[in-house]
Amino acid sequence: MPGWPPNPFSYERLVEGLNVPFRLDSESVRVGETHLHQALREALVNTLAHADHEAAQGIIVTKRPDAFVFRNAGRLRVPVERLYEGGVSDPRNPSLQKMFQMLGLGEKSGSGFPKILRAWREQQWLIPLVSEALDLEITSLTLPLASLIPEAVERELRELVGNAYAQLPELDRIILLLAHRFGEIGNADVQPYCREHPRDIGTHLKSLVDHGWLSRSGQARGTRYRLPGHLETGQLFPDADPEEASSEHKDADSEHYEPDSEQYEELMAMAAPVREKGRADKALVRDTIVSLCAGRFLSLRTLAELLNREPDSVRNHYITPMLRVGLIRARFPEHPNHPQQAYSAVDTPGAPK
Repeated sequence: MPGWPPNPFSYERLVEGLNVPFRLDSESVRVGETHLHQALREALVNTLAHADHEAAQGIIVTKRPDAFVFRNAGRLRVPVERLYEGGVSDPRNPSLQKMFQMLGLGEKSGSGFPKILRAWREQQWLIPLVSEALDLEITSLTLPLASLIPEAVERELRELVGNAYAQLPELDRIILLLAHRFGEIGNADVQPYCREHPRDIGTHLKSLVDHGWLSRSGQARGTRYRLPGHLETGQLFPDADPEEASSEHKDADSEHYEPDSEQYEELMAMAAPVREKGRADKALVRDTIVSLCAGRFLSLRTLAELLNREPDSVRNHYITPMLRVGLIRARFPEHPNHPQQAYSAVDTPGAPK
């Protein structure tokens, strides 16, 4: 019987179920493929073309609900980091790779894996993982289907940005995600999550502010960014009391002071002995924080600005130890990372209750 036995695996089965948006090409013919289709085809071709076909191990392609996994015999012939950079290829079977290219089924040397990465970035899925089992001489490519951004978070960000969300650069999405996750961020908070220079990160932050997708406060190294309006707290703290969470914007002893206000000038004067010193005695810094927080709640950002110190330094060297010994108290003790967290001195006249 022709076609028997049936092929247990095919490219059609691999891409079955992928969502194909309606799109026409320049000749008004419907385009039936996306970058995701191209990426899966490239992964399959690479698995076949780069396998050690003389090894005992076979080629295994697995389609799971949470990932695609491509496994073939033979180790990588280029360093993993060069693979992610693209532009370099050392095919184990050059004739086989050439055949696929002539059939229009493979990309030119060194350009295939970057296209896989592109498709996964567009979907906002976890980055593809290439790994080697050195003892078995096996290479695996795992293409996760898990989103970098939780569905509920992405829905809120899409509501904020609107139709432009799909066209946002990857760095912009990372920044918005971090702002949602941590409530308030600075340039330094973004750097561990990307390869861009801090200057480029600053340009993207400014662009997001200009579009109204981030709000900005502070200046110089103390500049902080957060999502505007109702997205400030996101869905990260469902147990927080909304009235309590917004109370510092209503009270006279609020954590927020305009830089040109009389209250802010008074705080600046109180912090001057620390701010104007490159290095200050820890006891002086501690006593200054207690004085600044007497009768009011101040955020970490505000304290860092007043003291001319990095927020992480203030948190690690002063806020955390002072909370531990009871010199200051947190506004939201049960939610240490609350986006509107603030601190007040303990047992001082006029301290807010």
